[in-house]
Amino acid sequence: MLVAPQLLAAPKAEKPTATKSKLDLPSLQKSLESGDESQALAALAQIGSSGEPAGAPLVEQVLGRGASVAVLSRAIETLGILAQPSSGTALAPYAQHRTPELRRAALRALIATKSPLAGDVLRKALRGSDASQRAIAARGLGELGVREAVPDLFSVLPKDVAEAAQSLGQLCVHAECEKLTDLLGKLRFEVMESAIVPLLLRPQQDVPDALKLKVVERLRRLATAPANQLLQTALAKFPPDGSPAVKKGLERALKGYSAVEESK
Repeated sequence: MLVAPQLLAAPKAEKPTATKSKLDLPSLQKSLESGDESQALAALAQIGSSGEPAGAPLVEQVLGRGASVAVLSRAIETLGILAQPSSGTALAPYAQHRTPELRRAALRALIATKSPLAGDVLRKALRGSDASQRAIAARGLGELGVREAVPDLFSVLPKDVAEAAQSLGQLCVHAECEKLTDLLGKLRFEVMESAIVPLLLRPQQDVPDALKLKVVERLRRLATAPANQLLQTALAKFPPDGSPAVKKGLERALKGYSAVEESK
């Protein structure tokens, strides 16, 4: 008599286990609430070096309670390292703190967290009297792609905020880019140069080839070492799928020819 082969039972699927934090959160909380500066700094260093998001709420509580400048500075820096968008609520008030060191640290941390609050906070900081604060805010607005900040960035360009020019090169579209490139020769070249390479590398739907070639030609006619260096940098960074016309224009300009070949 034939015996049917025994069916093997399917192995039971293992339940996924939640990743357990390596941090001793209760112990760290105790250190942070101890009121002892050295203990608090050590706890923050441990949380920061771990890179574990689970430590972020404990650090946010430090900002809520308040502490010495040294502890607050380390706490803000730690939240920047952990880069949790939810930390923006704890960080935002410190962008207006009376201590410049904490204001600047809070802005840098907000940029790192990519918090939804960052755009509005950075735009407000851009209008402040602190030059370092304006520079950090201007850079962050470009990094975070805050298109609404374009008018604000234009407003600080006359104050020699090179970071604003760079961010405008990353954010402007069409008429805004025309306005930006028209400032070449009107503002110091050292301010405007940071906008050029980002603008030349933007997609055509944002910045038309005709405008890019116009900028390349203006740089060629300047015939200075810094202008030539910008053309070389743009060509070296030019994406493989970038506009052939713009790439050819860069190559021609570096050889001393017009960026746009005249039709015969």
